[in-house]
Amino acid sequence: MPQSQPSQSARPGNQLLDLLSEADLARLLQRAERVTVPLRTLVTEAGEPSREVHFPLTSVFSSLIPLRDGSTIEVATVGNEGMTGIDLLTDKPASVYRVISQVEGESLRVPADFFRSLLLEAGPLARIIQRYAMTVTHQCGQSAACNLRHDVEERMCRWLLMTHDRVRRDEFYLTQEFLGIMLGVRRQSVSLSASILQEAGLITYSRGNMKILDRPGLEAVSCECYATLRETYRQVMGITGG
Repeated sequence: MPQSQPSQSARPGNQLLDLLSEADLARLLQRAERVTVPLRTLVTEAGEPSREVHFPLTSVFSSLIPLRDGSTIEVATVGNEGMTGIDLLTDKPASVYRVISQVEGESLRVPADFFRSLLLEAGPLARIIQRYAMTVTHQCGQSAACNLRHDVEERMCRWLLMTHDRVRRDEFYLTQEFLGIMLGVRRQSVSLSASILQEAGLITYSRGNMKILDRPGLEAVSCECYATLRETYRQVMGITGG
């Protein structure tokens, strides 16, 4: 008898996995484990191959470039639109980023060797992940332009909107230290920008507890990069409607 396959309603809630056929999804889920990823969990170290792949459901991961002085710069984030471990697409996997969790939540964790074996079949999964890798490249470039041209409040709104999309809840935990890494600014700038957004009635933020109060207001303040990133992702991934 044929193996039963997950219905559309049983899909886990990751946009990449939602693009798979039910048969391909069922095969991947055979080795997937649903896990809660605590804040600051190191998933992959720069220069090393990914040993596991995470498909975020409500968690968010940060891709960081480590510098010689011990500091790090964020170049991209990963949520339920993507996955960690894109280095597994290459013939000699080695991550160029340090990947850590920046917002606690759930993900589907898949062993890297199993996932790579699926990619080597060069089927629909590989084509989807190749397209996703293009969106990551675009995100890195767009973020670099954003950091150069847009002020901290605009960039903070962009990041908050992206996180709101990914965690699927209005409240989440994020320290000023992490916000500073993401925005590439000092804590004082984070505190000032958060205060401005609070005074405008868009958020509340206290002791790392962030709450979104007015999403349309955040969209009005955010720079163009939020909408650009969303639209480019949909175009590259072939997502229509919704």
